[in-house]
Amino acid sequence: MTDSSLTLPHFIIIGAMKSGTTTLYRYLDLHPDVDMSRDKETDFFVAEKTWKNGLDWYCAQFTGEDKVRGEASPNYTKLRDFAGVPERMAQHVPDAKLIYIVRDPVKRAVSQFKHSFILGTLDADPATFHGTHEYNHIMDASHYARQLEAYYEHFPKEAVLVLDFDDLITDPQGVMNRVFDHIGVDHLEITNSGAQNDSNELSKIPAPILRFVQSPLGKQLASLVSRETRDKVRGALARGKQRTPPSFPDTLVEAMAADLQEDVSRFRALTGMAFAGWKL
Repeated sequence: MTDSSLTLPHFIIIGAMKSGTTTLYRYLDLHPDVDMSRDKETDFFVAEKTWKNGLDWYCAQFTGEDKVRGEASPNYTKLRDFAGVPERMAQHVPDAKLIYIVRDPVKRAVSQFKHSFILGTLDADPATFHGTHEYNHIMDASHYARQLEAYYEHFPKEAVLVLDFDDLITDPQGVMNRVFDHIGVDHLEITNSGAQNDSNELSKIPAPILRFVQSPLGKQLASLVSRETRDKVRGALARGKQRTPPSFPDTLVEAMAADLQEDVSRFRALTGMAFAGWKL
């Protein structure tokens, strides 16, 4: 049993990566009754990442001054490589509201590949990418039914709000009103100031700097400054020549779609949602 006096989150955006989690985080951070975590991705419930830092570290991510607290960590829905997340979450925040935003699973996987290429964490030839360890890692986050089923084992279905990235793009206010209702705060008129295109900005930051930021020392130094300062520094650094990821051959895209088809069908059945804009 977790001490109820701890400043733990009331809601968690659990993913999916490259599906609008940063935009959700930014929109929610604008709300006067919402206290978003200092780090956008705390990764606290991932054993391989910051779980070892302990509850005191996690609670220090929040000011505790607003009505509700929340965070957003897309690594929470990469259960192939980061197992046990729903169990740890249910142990410490059993009443948390969860938000799972997804997009066309093939487009999401391609976007993650390009994002990893830009960061310098993946150097792979798309022509020989299918079936590799890196391919399976990236594709896991697009197996939405597999991820959601794991959470349904520990949280009631009504605790999980599933959103379509396409709707966030076409009707951001409508989607955010659903989010506000889910977490129990008043509706707030939103503007594009919450939107964020991480990959576009990151692709202009020199690769050696990005690699340093991802190192343990870089993350430690980043934690010493405010989120606003980090945003300003990142914007100031994004002045270099934009790095362009390699294009994907049609054969790889077709193979990805085939690998995901069964999971997509199961996900539609689980959620009762059409996802009409998806290509599979």
